[in-house]
Amino acid sequence: MTTPREHLVSGASGAWSRKVWLMESPGEAAAARLGIFLDGEFYVDRMNAPAAVDALQQSGTIPPMTCLFISQVDGAARHRDLTCSPEYAEFIARDVVRWIRGRQPGLAGGGHLIAGPSLGGLASAFTALKHPRVFARCLSQSGSFWWQEEWLTKHLYEMPRSQSRFWLSVGGEETVSGVSHRPTGLRQEVPQIAACQHFAAALARHDHRVRYRVHEGGHEFAPWQDELPDALQWLLA
Repeated sequence: MTTPREHLVSGASGAWSRKVWLMESPGEAAAARLGIFLDGEFYVDRMNAPAAVDALQQSGTIPPMTCLFISQVDGAARHRDLTCSPEYAEFIARDVVRWIRGRQPGLAGGGHLIAGPSLGGLASAFTALKHPRVFARCLSQSGSFWWQEEWLTKHLYEMPRSQSRFWLSVGGEETVSGVSHRPTGLRQEVPQIAACQHFAAALARHDHRVRYRVHEGGHEFAPWQDELPDALQWLLA
C-alpha cells in the first residue's frame, strides 16, 4: 500500500499552518485528480481510508487520485475552522491546492473531491460550494448542518451556481438536539438527521447531483468507513 507521508503546509497570509498526510497514487500513472479529506486524523487513524482508497485504485474501481488528509489540530481549532469559515475554505482551496500542484503540476485545474465527517462534513460542503471551480465533488458524512440554526442551508442561494456532486449520509439514530459540544460549548438545537435531510433537499433544488443515504446507527466511524468505497466510486464516476 502507498503510505501517506507527513508534511506541513502554510498559507500565503501566514495565518494558517497545518500538518497534512500526502498519499500519492500508486504505480506510474500520474493522478489528474485530487482528494482532500478534512478531519484527517479520523480518516487516517480511525477509518483506514488510505488502505480503502489504495485498494480501489489498484483494482481500477476509481481513477488514480492524489489524497491529502488535513489535520484538525485540536477540538477548539475544529470548532473554529470547520464552521463555515470563509478564511479556512480559502486556505484549503487556494494555499493547499497550490502546494500540492507545486509537487504535482499534472493535476487538473478543477473537478476535485473534498470530504469530511461531522463538522468536517459541514466544512467540506461549504468549501465545495464556495469554490466550485476547484471542488466539483463532495463527500459529507453525518455533516453538522445544524450549525447556527442550519445556516448553510438557509444561505445556499448565496453560493456560486454550479452542478456539483454531493454524497450525503447520516445515521438513522442521529436524533439528539438541545446539546452543547465540547470543548467550546458549540450549541446544537437541530437533530443531525433532520439538518442533513433539509440540506440534501436544498442542494437538489439548486440543481446539484445528490446521493442521500441514511445508514443504521448513530454518529459513528464504522458506517462512515463502510460507505467509503461506494461513495468514492459514485463521486468519481
